Amino acid sequence: MRRTLIPAVAVAVWMGGAAPVPAVQPDRLRGDADDEESKDDWEGIEFGEDDFAEVRRFVRLFYIDPSYDKRMAWVMAANFALREMSPAWEVLPDDYYRKMKRSPKLRQRFGGATVRLAKGDPFLLHQVGDRDRSDQDFRSLTPREVVRARRQMRERQEALERAFSRIPFTEDDFERVVAFIRTHGQESGAPIRDSKVFSAAARGYLASLDPHSTILSARAWDENTQATSDSSFEGIGAVLTKKGDQTLIETPMEGQPAFKAGLRAGDIIIAVDGQNVEGLPLHKVVKRIRGPKGTEVRLTIRRFGESRDLEFAITRERIEVLNVQSRLLDRHPDVGWLKITGFVDGTSDSVERAVADLVRQTRGGRLRGLVLDLRFNAGGLLQEAVQVADQFLDNGVIVSVKNPSDRDEVYRARPGAYDFPVVVLVNAGSASAAEILASAIQENRRGIVVGERTFGKASVQTLLHPLLRRDYYIKLTIARYYAPSGRTIQVVGVTPDLPVPPAPGEEPLPAFREEDLMHHLSRLSGEVEPVQPDVAREVSACDRRIGMADRLVRADPNPQVKPDYPLLKAADYLECLIAANDKRSDTHHTAGSEGP
Repeated sequence: MRRTLIPAVAVAVWMGGAAPVPAVQPDRLRGDADDEESKDDWEGIEFGEDDFAEVRRFVRLFYIDPSYDKRMAWVMAANFALREMSPAWEVLPDDYYRKMKRSPKLRQRFGGATVRLAKGDPFLLHQVGDRDRSDQDFRSLTPREVVRARRQMRERQEALERAFSRIPFTEDDFERVVAFIRTHGQESGAPIRDSKVFSAAARGYLASLDPHSTILSARAWDENTQATSDSSFEGIGAVLTKKGDQTLIETPMEGQPAFKAGLRAGDIIIAVDGQNVEGLPLHKVVKRIRGPKGTEVRLTIRRFGESRDLEFAITRERIEVLNVQSRLLDRHPDVGWLKITGFVDGTSDSVERAVADLVRQTRGGRLRGLVLDLRFNAGGLLQEAVQVADQFLDNGVIVSVKNPSDRDEVYRARPGAYDFPVVVLVNAGSASAAEILASAIQENRRGIVVGERTFGKASVQTLLHPLLRRDYYIKLTIARYYAPSGRTIQVVGVTPDLPVPPAPGEEPLPAFREEDLMHHLSRLSGEVEPVQPDVAREVSACDRRIGMADRLVRADPNPQVKPDYPLLKAADYLECLIAANDKRSDTHHTAGSEGP
């Protein structure tokens, strides 16, 4: 694996980093494994003023854009540090604060105490109420309201940054903010450790650059990598989602405790062990449901069509989660499905073993086609994505990486690849390394991409060890990557050849993508033209004749397990690709055997 992009200090080239999916979309928990309760991954790690200075030195040396806005970097360093106070404080330009306070809608938001560090400062410090610390709560909004709320939040942030651009804010001002934090802590009897202040400041400084540059503890990195790799958890085995104040069973996992107990897709969880959970955040409901193998959890369920709530006693079990999963698809003889959750060490080897296993399971020792499922794949290691793409491509460019301070690198496919037809299934959660694989297959016309437009992250990060430290990393954006055609998918993402909604006739919920993140790298391309319109038309016409997905989904309006409509549709499209491929092979064979 390529681990020396930056000599001596770089430890990995990372293509992950899709933003967390907001509550208006299904929270794709691994059953009930995820517990997002806050924990301090920096406990025991000292991070002082000298460490913050070293972070800034690494930015000067390695960051992709040396002309970054240093004023905004110091502002965000100050604001991230002020968030460590309780209640939180923030730096605001004086003119912006007075304008916001005059607004009837925002009067409460900007009604906290204020402090001016020195007479004549063009900015002030404002105490933020606890209710205002969190971001906009999207849970009770309609999709259209979500879009409007996001737009309003972005417009407010852009107005704030325009106001900051008109006033000076320097390292000296940041140091005065730190002095205020120390003094306030001593006077209130609740001093804040310098380590928390400066680690927060470092995260703020890096967040001003782009959404994917940050510092992270080695412990957090190890846990994140392990969660993406093969793992297991103890729970009931169900995918949960949030709708308004209600927690729903999106679907139970077949063969797992929730499925065996009789839970159904669409069931509403009212209580866990007798405690009402309506209105609770999803991660807190998850925490109550999970527990040691062999223990019992009681769920109170509200089900459409039932006159009273239902009680289910479910015994928790250990549930295995694989980074690479595969199986043959029902109703599609010798057609495989292969899902990659993330691109971690060994992913390409796992894909090779999975394909070989699928071939062994076929009746004739030949795989007719494969659905490559990259939904909710947030990315991972660049080299692993390149190696997987190489398994499917015989020739052509896979991806180009361009670094302003280094020569461009072009990764090309080598001879020898799988030759069966491929459909790549993606959604808004498919990001970075997953987008590299999808665009490589699409733009080399090796297969078609179906589903939703992807996340749109086309930047490359590297993990850097600070000097003499091994307990945290500095993650910096050091390059952009480009699809085989030479275009960047930054912001625009990979557009599917054939879009597929979550269910027949259902409009997708507003997805959270790169363009929704502040300070993202700019998009460099204009409108994206369809890559394979001829193939898309042919496959779509075939699907109207032989496709089964819509018929299967409508056959049972209230199934126990929610049908995976995008996967069913992808399988139909794959059958059409197979048919077209067989037709071309027959034509070629006939033409070649006729002679002059």
